[in-house]
Amino acid sequence: MRIFSYRNKRVLKRVLLTLLAVVLVLGALILGRFIYLQRFIVYSNGSAHLDYSQKLAPTGATEKASSSADFPFETVVSSDEENSSGENSIPGISGYYISTDMLLGGIDKVREALNAASGYNAVMIDVKSVYGNFYYSTALSGASVATDGIDVSAVDELIKELTQKENLIVIARIPAFSDSNYALAHQSEGLPLSSGALWTDSNGCYWLNPYSNDVQSYLSSIGVELSKLGFDEILYDDFYFPDSENIVWNNTDVTRENAVTDAAKNITDDLTGYGLRICYGSQAPAVAACANRVFIKTEDASQVETLISSLKGAVSDTASQIVFLTDSRDTRFTACGVLRPLIENNQ
Repeated sequence: MRIFSYRNKRVLKRVLLTLLAVVLVLGALILGRFIYLQRFIVYSNGSAHLDYSQKLAPTGATEKASSSADFPFETVVSSDEENSSGENSIPGISGYYISTDMLLGGIDKVREALNAASGYNAVMIDVKSVYGNFYYSTALSGASVATDGIDVSAVDELIKELTQKENLIVIARIPAFSDSNYALAHQSEGLPLSSGALWTDSNGCYWLNPYSNDVQSYLSSIGVELSKLGFDEILYDDFYFPDSENIVWNNTDVTRENAVTDAAKNITDDLTGYGLRICYGSQAPAVAACANRVFIKTEDASQVETLISSLKGAVSDTASQIVFLTDSRDTRFTACGVLRPLIENNQ
């Protein structure tokens, strides 16, 4: 009988195919086991070991759409980062704000007023105009630095002095969506009229679409830059959608209010890990829930109790997370944080 007869060849072929299938299955099981165990590998002191006690976060979450390449930023995750509500970890503030008009009056007067002031733990400074001009030496692509009336190099020095002071909370303020320079350079990101032209406010400023990924990325990039300059907090002021029926809003899936809330959530997420507290100029509870603080401009102290009550469900500590920007000396404002003008109008 021939060893390699046709019949024997068929049997041998079946045996080999079966062995190959078994090898492939075993290989797949071993590879799968190796991939699964990788998540538990801990490297330390030049060696590796398995740690099954680790709590692993689920994967597969969908990220938001990529933003404009003109304003890239790296998301940094810090193990000791405060949560978005700043729960029980945010110090109360009492101090002064330095407005654009004060900067136009000269840095020497600002510095003189700061030296004369006492009993404050926070200073806020305007770092960008409603037209989009930056008051410091920004490195952002396409950004315009102020050239009329404000000494940018002197503001740079003032920022350096303030951020190097111990126990002083330094806050940068920028208009959130009012930015004529950006709107003119990216007209599809502005708020349109039915004619196709861009809507302007009473100051003749163009406003940006809060729901735009590019706009949100631009605002986040400013926050990243300011964190690197040493600021402790950033206030995105006037964080709302303009109340004008002339603006055409064709997004039927998202309301104007929800568009603003979406911006607050995404900007706060983008800046997680940068050591920068995120603040919004808003009275909306949905926006407040995304913030470390909310700032409210008012001279009417009778509103204090009502405003605190309306935001109680959105923030964990109203005394530290609500800040009033006011000229008033009414003591009712001290129930929360208070920032008053560094230089009075009559000075």
